[in-house]
Amino acid sequence: MIDRTDQEAESARQVGRPGAPGDLPTQDENFRLLVDTIPQLVWRARGRGNWVWSSRQWQSFTGQSEAEARDRGWLAAVHPDDRASTEAAWTRAEAEDRLAVEHRLLQASTGEYRWFETRALPVRGSGGEAREWFGTATDIHDLKMAQSLQAHLLSELQHRVRNTLATVRAIARRSAETSESVEDYAMHLEGRLNAVSRVQSAIIRNPIGGLSLPLLVADELFAYHAHEGEDFTIAGPPVVVPARAAERLALALHELATNAVKFGALAQQERGSIAIAWTVEDREKGPVLILDWTEGGLSLAGVEPRRSGFGMDVLQRMLPHDLKAEVVVAFCSDGLTCRIALPLDAAKRSPA
Repeated sequence: MIDRTDQEAESARQVGRPGAPGDLPTQDENFRLLVDTIPQLVWRARGRGNWVWSSRQWQSFTGQSEAEARDRGWLAAVHPDDRASTEAAWTRAEAEDRLAVEHRLLQASTGEYRWFETRALPVRGSGGEAREWFGTATDIHDLKMAQSLQAHLLSELQHRVRNTLATVRAIARRSAETSESVEDYAMHLEGRLNAVSRVQSAIIRNPIGGLSLPLLVADELFAYHAHEGEDFTIAGPPVVVPARAAERLALALHELATNAVKFGALAQQERGSIAIAWTVEDREKGPVLILDWTEGGLSLAGVEPRRSGFGMDVLQRMLPHDLKAEVVVAFCSDGLTCRIALPLDAAKRSPA
């Protein structure tokens, strides 16, 4: 007489469902074809994660043979930091009637870990007991990375909005304090807000990258209808300014350009010229951008301004405080010179 349990196991093997421990059923080629062609990593286990079989996908991805993955050998492919949560999920599985866990699995071909979503359901016997578990692991690494990037961008956006509003308040307050009339205040405020707006537009297009220094410089001078090659020259290696520093640096360049239009190289009918040049120096604490703004070809009768306006605040207070920059401004008979030494590593960590 054949035992009923043996009959169920044999029936399971015949129809191709994983109803009994052992090798994958060979009688049902359709089931084998399905398992071999789906992208998920497929496996079968007894209670508490004791595997009895793993698919070719699992073996190919992890580099484990079927024998190596049996029992609890498959845990060796799970990231060490995720093994405790994986084992805890197996402990809950019996009571919850399902296994659900996200963990990282080691990819043998690259030596790197990728995120997988592992799910399993029990196959129950006639008495309702869980005789076996049938599960899959689905690669969700790209989704996890996208979610992480989205969370980072949201945090960055919130941080940037707060700091941009603080910058706008400071611009409005200091512009009022240094303006001689309402008209003067409105003109300067609009120009400064436009400078901030240009940078914000560029950052939105590439929120996790930086801004091209040549474009940053040229945009501020183009805003005053200056012509490259005639009114100003730009020279220096390709440099990408971290987004966190670009707003402050653009504001400084705007103030230098505004001063040039009002009093310097772009003011006179017989205009002078502006040379903007930069290099990057490797120093002990990291790379430092050295930017020189030099106005020449002028004959100025005046002396260094007596009153410190918003432009000097940006150069001599804001840049050193926010970006750890060193700034030297000098007024001479033929124009103005300004050197900005900006630590690029500090710029990455500074507030936006």
